[in-house]
Amino acid sequence: MNMNKKNNQWLVAVVFLILGFLLTYQYQQRQEPVRTLTIEETELLLQEIATLEGEKEELLQKNRKLLQDVKNFETAAASSSEAHALLKQELDRSRLLLGMVDAKGPGIVMTLRPTDASLNPQTFNYLTDLELIYLVNELKFAGAEAISINDKRVTIQTGIQSSANNSYILVNDEKVSPRDEVVIRAVGDPEKLKGAMAFQGVLSYYALEFYDIRFHSEDHILIPKYNKAYRTDSMEEVRP
Repeated sequence: MNMNKKNNQWLVAVVFLILGFLLTYQYQQRQEPVRTLTIEETELLLQEIATLEGEKEELLQKNRKLLQDVKNFETAAASSSEAHALLKQELDRSRLLLGMVDAKGPGIVMTLRPTDASLNPQTFNYLTDLELIYLVNELKFAGAEAISINDKRVTIQTGIQSSANNSYILVNDEKVSPRDEVVIRAVGDPEKLKGAMAFQGVLSYYALEFYDIRFHSEDHILIPKYNKAYRTDSMEEVRP
């Protein structure tokens, strides 16, 4: 009786072993090997990328021309009456606040350079979206009217988010490397902005401690316009 029981156990073990082998073999058969692109395929891919970049630049030029045409139309309309002139002033102000046009004025320029990571190998941390959002908030609270991060305009629809491994930070869907110098420009009262950044403890926020942070005031700072399209797919005006 015991002999039959042992034989049955061995038989079950052999069956499971065979099933395991078959499943492993089938899985390996289904795995597609990684294929290296040929020289011709690589050249074709590069040509397609160049074509898309050319089309993008052409669309940008058309967009700039349309914006200029609209501006010319508004200027002509504004010269016809005082009401139109006031309307154009309000439109210009709205575009400035929304970041749809380049902005300039006095303010501060802040540079953030990572220190040598080997000096603090156990504790060193690079910038993340957390620190950039914090700095933007501090500058806005100090009265900044326009802000850019590496020449990327910060607007009401700007998103700031770190990648999964923090190899880069997305600002307006464009990459900012925390391992390179990051430049933040802010237009506003230079003394108030400098005072806010110089306040004790402000620049000791998390990974900011591992960066050499310097800032200075300038009389003429240029903040480029927001280069993305505003999204209003879900939002609509509330009418009485």
